[in-house]
Amino acid sequence: MRAHVWGSTKYVVAILALGVVGWQVYSAPVADKHSGMSTVSAAAEPTPTTTPVVPPSTVPIPVAVQSSTTTTTIPAAPPTSVPPRTVPSTAFTAYVGASNPALLGGLSAQLGYNITYGFDGMGQTTWSAIDNYQWGIRGWKGSGYHMIWAIPMLPKSGGVSLSIGATGAYNSYFTTLAQNLVAAGMGNSYLRLGWEFNQTGYPWYAAGQPAAFVAYWQQIVTAMRSVPGAQFRFVWNPSRGDNGSKDLAMGNLANYYPGDAYVDMVGMDVYDTAWNTYPGAVAEFQKTLTRTWGLNWLASFGAAHSKPLAVPEMGLGPFGATATNGVAFVSSGIVSGGDDPAFFTSMFQWIAQYNVSFVGLWNVQNSTIQNGQNPLSAAALRQALTGAKFATARR
Repeated sequence: MRAHVWGSTKYVVAILALGVVGWQVYSAPVADKHSGMSTVSAAAEPTPTTTPVVPPSTVPIPVAVQSSTTTTTIPAAPPTSVPPRTVPSTAFTAYVGASNPALLGGLSAQLGYNITYGFDGMGQTTWSAIDNYQWGIRGWKGSGYHMIWAIPMLPKSGGVSLSIGATGAYNSYFTTLAQNLVAAGMGNSYLRLGWEFNQTGYPWYAAGQPAAFVAYWQQIVTAMRSVPGAQFRFVWNPSRGDNGSKDLAMGNLANYYPGDAYVDMVGMDVYDTAWNTYPGAVAEFQKTLTRTWGLNWLASFGAAHSKPLAVPEMGLGPFGATATNGVAFVSSGIVSGGDDPAFFTSMFQWIAQYNVSFVGLWNVQNSTIQNGQNPLSAAALRQALTGAKFATARR
């Protein structure tokens, strides 16, 4: 519900924690924040910075538990090359801007938490920006971070569709992407393929096309897993539902699930936002839990498919009118709770209750906790990271 800006500086932090600033823009009633994530084309890469990066220390890496359940209507997928393991603890990361491990290290120091996962996204403008995003990959190469990448299913350049992708026509782009990631030592990345596919701002918005979305997802996963050295983990990742027109257009989100053989983890992006009326921190979080496609639904869905859970993006309102510290108020359009520590406290209680594998903070735009912004939320976040689930990564 933010406007993503992969590759530029629009906003985001993800908790694994991760974040994203460069993706794209949502339509009402939930605005998309990723309109700035990499809009940089492969032919016009910005000059990378030379800030030295101190590699994070090594901590156990959470890996999804594979389900043995198969569905006869889904073609058998090639097995991943990594045996299933349990998740020992929750990992936290954040999106702090495109290709910026040094800034992520600064956030780690601010929180007193050893962030070991990096969070970024491929470009979105053209196929070359998706499969050959060398500027972004080089920025993280050798940094020591275990990567989480947002992977567009289609570019914004036009003339593309989910239905064409379902035929396998675009597979070569994803084979090239997989080869580039493996060559950079990132063959074990978590891939948020077609993230927030229930948001209208993306070319891969899937409303009314469940069969095409599923078939195309299967094509991509099969193509990327076929590359030698690939050990990718694929994260199926809608955003929180809005109980409005977009949910009606999508219908049952379960119809867009590609099948257990093609998914390693299920997640949901959650922001402290509402439309026109923000009911207060407690009431808003209750809605986040109980709405048709909310956190309670995600927990049930994950359990039914024996998949670990993730909250790939979590944050305050990245833009729009804001309340004062989670107090109820009325405005117009996207509204949020402002500097709302109760949001993070409630989210981390849910994260602990359901043994969430990773969470990503959207640490850009109005959702950032850096440079003295949102100090109450920053304190709540720092406190939450002292919990037992995060103890292995405390500084």
